[in-house]
Amino acid sequence: MTVRDSIVKRTSDFKTNNDSVHSSKMNYEMIENFKPLVSVVIPLYNEENSIKSLLNSFPDQYSYEILIIDDGSTDNSIQKIKEAKNSAVKIIQHEKNLGYGAAIKSGFDHAKGDIIVTMDSDGQHDPNEIKCLIKPLIANQADLIVGSRYLGKCKYKIPLHTRAGEYFIKMSLWFLYNQKVFNNQNGFRAFKKDSLELFKKIKSNGMGFTTELLFESAYNGLKIVEIPITLNSRKFGTSYIKLLSLTRFICSCIIIYGLRKFRLKKFALKAIEKFF
Repeated sequence: MTVRDSIVKRTSDFKTNNDSVHSSKMNYEMIENFKPLVSVVIPLYNEENSIKSLLNSFPDQYSYEILIIDDGSTDNSIQKIKEAKNSAVKIIQHEKNLGYGAAIKSGFDHAKGDIIVTMDSDGQHDPNEIKCLIKPLIANQADLIVGSRYLGKCKYKIPLHTRAGEYFIKMSLWFLYNQKVFNNQNGFRAFKKDSLELFKKIKSNGMGFTTELLFESAYNGLKIVEIPITLNSRKFGTSYIKLLSLTRFICSCIIIYGLRKFRLKKFALKAIEKFF
């Protein structure tokens, strides 16, 4: 059942002027009163100083299942999660660190919601903005939502290499698939349950997962929309991004999806074997 079908089913008791509900003509009141189950997937690696406050800041607008994927943490992150006052939390543990993408995919395997949201565990994303993030999905205006600090607010200075890399990815997406996503490395995203099986096929287990997900979405004709968010500065810990490895993967990802776009399947398969 799609999100659109769920809206029709859950709002069938509402009376309209025509005494019927059509999914293509949902009014604002119905969208506002539709309360989907939202699965929030949060990959975690050594974030003992931020994860508790993050979990305690979740609003009550929707029904949540919060899936924390502990990717082999060696600090007190698990204890801090247990101290949080949030009954919606479920912990999934990796015995060793498998990578950001692997953690996200583990969350996808357990997600049961009508809508899936991904966000970081370091406190940079605000759970109170989930409502705005998922509204275009409920209104059937998009298939994948990406939170954008460029459209919203960013409380710290973005490094030049990050902005340059995002611009390169943006132009590649636009050239190949006519879709522009400027803040394409942001992990605060939302999509319909319909797309879950598609994203489970993504190969990257590292930070390149965010890029591959966008190209996979564009390749399959999904509509990607950016909306404004506030990106907070990281107060504790450090980023685990390996810049050279990520750059190599992003370049190979663009090549592979370019080959797929122009139906050069044999070359694409060879590229996949070489780079993945």
